Amino acid sequence: MPQKDFKQGDLVYIPQDCTIVKPDPTYGYPAAVFKTEKPMTAVFMGKTDENEYSILFKGEKWCALPNQVYPMNEHNAN
Repeated sequence: MPQKDFKQGDLVYIPQDCTIVKPDPTYGYPAAVFKTEKPMTAVFMGKTDENEYSILFKGEKWCALPNQVYPMNEHNAN
């Protein structure tokens, strides 16, 4: 799979049936887990020290695996 070069603020696409986690900054483990029931969009915030992608979803910071985050385009914008 080619490397995805996102910039902070890019709108990204996350398909159905992906799991994202909300990090707990105090304890270092997930404070919440969310599984997408339908495709969704988020804002790319950057990469984490654990090689995950930090995303802004519903106004909060979440983390997703890179293989679950795709650039927005005309095929997934609907």
